[in-house]
Amino acid sequence: MSRLGFRTGTVADAPALAAFMERNFRFTYGHCSTAENVDAAVLTHYGLAAQQRQLADADRVNLLVEDGDGALLGHAQLHFGAAPPAGVPSRPAAEVTRFYVDHPAHGQGIAQAMLLEVERIARQRGVTTLWLSVWQLQPQAVRFYEKSGFVRAGALVFHVGDDPKDDWLMVKEVVPGG
Repeated sequence: MSRLGFRTGTVADAPALAAFMERNFRFTYGHCSTAENVDAAVLTHYGLAAQQRQLADADRVNLLVEDGDGALLGHAQLHFGAAPPAGVPSRPAAEVTRFYVDHPAHGQGIAQAMLLEVERIARQRGVTTLWLSVWQLQPQAVRFYEKSGFVRAGALVFHVGDDPKDDWLMVKEVVPGG
C-alpha cells in the first residue's frame, strides 16, 4: 500500500467525489435492481448536486483518502446530530453514511486505515457509538464490519430508486482515547 493521506472534503471536491461515488456504487450495487432504479439512487444520493449539498452540510464530515499522488482511493462520511434509529444503544452517536474504497484498491488495507480515522474523528467530536446500515446481501462488507467490531442491532431499509433493500443496522461502541 502506498502512503495514504486523509483530508476533509470541501465543496470544491464535489465533481471528483460524485464521479468516484457513482463509479463505486454502480460497481458494487449496479446489479441489485433495474437500471432505472440504480440511476435514480445515483442521482439522489451520489450525483453532483447530492455531493455539493452533503459537502456543505456542517453536520457531516466527508473523509477523503488519497494516495501519494492525490488520487482518490476512499470516501467515508460521518453524519453527526441526527437521531439514530432504535437499536443504537447509547448516545451521542454518529452515522457512517458512506464508506467506500475504490474497487481497484480493495485488499490493500485502505478500509482498515480509513475506519481508524473515522473512529478518531468520532471520538474527537465526543461520539460514543457509531452506526451504519449495510445491505444484507453484501457478505464481504458485513464481514468487514463484524471483524472491525460492529455488531448487528436490527434491520433497516435502503431504497434503490423505488426498490426497497434490506440492510443490517450495525453498531460499534467507540472507546474514548482508543
